[in-house]
Amino acid sequence: MTLFFLSSITILLLVGISYFFFYQSKGIMRIEHLLELKREYAKKTTGPKRLIVGGSDVLYSFDTDRIEQETKQLTVNFGVNVGLGMGFLLDEVKQQIQPGDEVILCFAYSMYFKPAYNIFAYEYYRMFDKRKLVRFNWKQHIYFLLSNFKLNMTYKQKQFDISESGAYINVSGECLADRKNKPLYFPANFVETEVTLLLENFCEMCKKQDIRVRLTYPSTLGFNTYNKITYIKQLTTYLEENFDVIGKPADYFVSHEAIYNSVYHVNMIGQLERTERLLTELKEESSYV
Repeated sequence: MTLFFLSSITILLLVGISYFFFYQSKGIMRIEHLLELKREYAKKTTGPKRLIVGGSDVLYSFDTDRIEQETKQLTVNFGVNVGLGMGFLLDEVKQQIQPGDEVILCFAYSMYFKPAYNIFAYEYYRMFDKRKLVRFNWKQHIYFLLSNFKLNMTYKQKQFDISESGAYINVSGECLADRKNKPLYFPANFVETEVTLLLENFCEMCKKQDIRVRLTYPSTLGFNTYNKITYIKQLTTYLEENFDVIGKPADYFVSHEAIYNSVYHVNMIGQLERTERLLTELKEESSYV
């Protein structure tokens, strides 16, 4: 019995070590593919460029090819995945921007209260930059490692057309599952955290380098309950007091007909609406050539 127990522990340990050092997650490889596409597009100009940054909601929401065409400024859709965390995305953007550039940050609401380096950041670092795993405490190591293992075993690759500038295009129809057709979770109150400190430091760094930064809110399926959410009101107040902000949260609540497969993922209808709205906002501010 003891020998069997020790053998089982040894096998599990070897499996764990093999996974940690060698397993290549298809989901993270997809994220790396998206990042490489966006990095390369950002290098296409030596002049000022615009980056629209966030999670997958940005991928779906902004037709950056059209925005670039109408504003005559190279525009990169730097939407990737909410599970990376705000810290990861800000670190990535720092490597792409130069004086004279413009950054529009459009973060999903959860990114303001979730870890700065979240579950997929852990998996990305495990695969590509293990030195950065020191950012996680031992509880996060265990939780993120086990959670990513489970997600990898059930991962299914989705295929979408991707524009040259990094946006999802031609996403048609409505396929929101009933289990996803519900309001987002919000904490009772907004509080400043490590994430907001990183955001403040990023904006201060950009100001010193003559890089304009503005924040806006994500497109998401609207629910009547959002009008009563204290967290949204407090977050709005914090952002408006500390940053250059475009719009209000309610400006970007959309109907079911504009939603694809998640409350944060719009289809072509939603993308057209959000893209035209941003173009109007940019024009009103006279922020393009």
